[in-house]
Amino acid sequence: MKYVIFIIAAYITGILAAVPAGPVQIEVVRRTINGHLRSSLMVILGALIADIAYGIVAFFGIAPFLEDEKVMVIFSSVGAVLLILLGISVTRHSSADRASKKNSKFHRGKRWGLIGGFSLSAANPMMVLWWLIGVRIFKDIKLIDDFSPDIAITFLAAGGFGLASYLLVLALILYWVKHFISENAVKRLNLASGVVLLVIAAYFIYSSLRYFLTS
Repeated sequence: MKYVIFIIAAYITGILAAVPAGPVQIEVVRRTINGHLRSSLMVILGALIADIAYGIVAFFGIAPFLEDEKVMVIFSSVGAVLLILLGISVTRHSSADRASKKNSKFHRGKRWGLIGGFSLSAANPMMVLWWLIGVRIFKDIKLIDDFSPDIAITFLAAGGFGLASYLLVLALILYWVKHFISENAVKRLNLASGVVLLVIAAYFIYSSLRYFLTS
């Protein structure tokens, strides 16, 4: 029974980690609203692969490598570049109508969706911290005693499924209601998404510059 509760708790923890709006969620929403459900699903898959990879890093002893502030700065810099490119692309195409977006290889391409989802998630090494915090909480509340490889794999599977399922449900709901959303509302959403991505990129740049200014 305790093991079942642990699985459910890990799943819920995954959902909670996916709820805060971030680059991946913004990209899922944007592609879905513009009618590219398959591409949106590939974004989710790419993000899931990166998040699971970070979980493996966290659970199997490579996490100290990411505690090096220089490494974090590199991740922040790469993330900023990716977000700037994506943000500029989104804002430039925000005024286009849905028909032109449907014909865009970048927006409908499943391969680009997979690469984009993986890149956006991989640029956020804080996921390592999220996995480790989850383990700490479960140990504190006595849901797990010994964090064995079997427990680690279970946590990765349940937590990853929670992350992906939240984004999947969000994408399906938005795909269903997109027909009731006006063209102008979609354009405003695309523009707002691009601006938010650029703001997040600015924060990543600030984090990198702060390291160089204080070192």
